[in-house]
Amino acid sequence: MADSGENNNTAPEMSNGASGTSTIFAKPFPNISKIEVFSGQNFRRWQKCVSTLLDMYRITYALTTSKPDTSSPAKQIEDWIHANKVCRHTMLSALPNDFFDVYCSYKEAKEIRDSFILKYTIEDVVQQRFVIGNYYHWKMIEDKDIKIQINEYHKLLEDIKVENIVLPDEFISELLIEKLPQSWTDYKQQLKHGHRHMSLPDLITHIIIEDTNRKECAAARAKALSAKANTIEDRPTPERYEKKLDHKKKKSNFPLPVDLNPPLRRREIALFVESQVTCTSV
Repeated sequence: MADSGENNNTAPEMSNGASGTSTIFAKPFPNISKIEVFSGQNFRRWQKCVSTLLDMYRITYALTTSKPDTSSPAKQIEDWIHANKVCRHTMLSALPNDFFDVYCSYKEAKEIRDSFILKYTIEDVVQQRFVIGNYYHWKMIEDKDIKIQINEYHKLLEDIKVENIVLPDEFISELLIEKLPQSWTDYKQQLKHGHRHMSLPDLITHIIIEDTNRKECAAARAKALSAKANTIEDRPTPERYEKKLDHKKKKSNFPLPVDLNPPLRRREIALFVESQVTCTSV
């Protein structure tokens, strides 16, 4: 059905009045290099990427409408034929080989899209539970940059949106506050007791400013400690062989009284006297 239409889809012509010739320009096809090849998972995300790309060419209507009947205006039929060709080419080019072998026989992009929706929408129920679990269990950590973690939070929110799960703005903002690291406890309490509710963009801006202030304070403290350490190192060190103080009891300038009769001296004197007495007796 679409083959005859595709064969009649000629490129637009631009006439040159001076030479009487016409120049044919081919209509460009979308650049699908940015689309991840569909592997059977995350169908809603893949479908969103394809639709966003095709919407830039204003041809997404071919994904939801069949070929107009012969009673329709020729311009309408021609536009649909081109839109269907581009949409079909884009979808088939974003499929792996095993998927391509199945869907290459489909002549309309709408048929390919309807088949995907019928086959993978039920499987997305399990994917929704997986996405909700990731969103619920995600937390910020101390040793990772806050901006990187906020980007991760944004990605989780995009996964939620792809699964058509709608969350209130207040819930999204309050949950981000709860996910802040443990060292941010005082800041979390300050936000909780605030009288004005902040939207998610305002909250993210507030968190980034707070993170910047914390980094500047930490850098200032580190600089002060480094300067103090350098000051201590610059002090002159005492010489290694400097004369040591004698902590022993100092000798007095006055001589101590001499004991003229120590015990050993007295014993020698007694023996000498005894020997003299013995000699005299003899």
